[in-house]
Amino acid sequence: MGVSPKTTLAPPWGPRVPHSPSSFLTFDMTESRETQSIEELKTQIKRLNSKAGQMKMDLHDLAEGLPTNYQQLMDVAAETYEIYRQLDEMKQYLKKLEQVK
Repeated sequence: MGVSPKTTLAPPWGPRVPHSPSSFLTFDMTESRETQSIEELKTQIKRLNSKAGQMKMDLHDLAEGLPTNYQQLMDVAAETYEIYRQLDEMKQYLKKLEQVK
C-alpha cells in the first residue's frame, strides 16, 4: 500500500460522538506514534463499549416495565442505537488503521 510519510485519516463518526477523539487524527506513520494512536482508539472503544452495555441494560429494563414509562422508550432506544452505531464505526476505523500499520 502506498502511504505517504504523513497521512491524515478522518474518523467516520465525526464530532457528534461524546467520547470520540478529535474529528481528525494525524499520524506520523512512525511506529511509536501510530501505536500510541491505535492504543488511544482502543481505549475509547472500550469506554464506549461499556456505555453501550449500560444503555442496552437500561433499554431492556424500560421494555420490561412497559407500559409504564412508555414515553421514554423512543428516546432511550434512539440513544442506544446511536451508541452502537458509533461503536461499530470506531471498530471499523480501528481495523483500517491496523491495516495501514
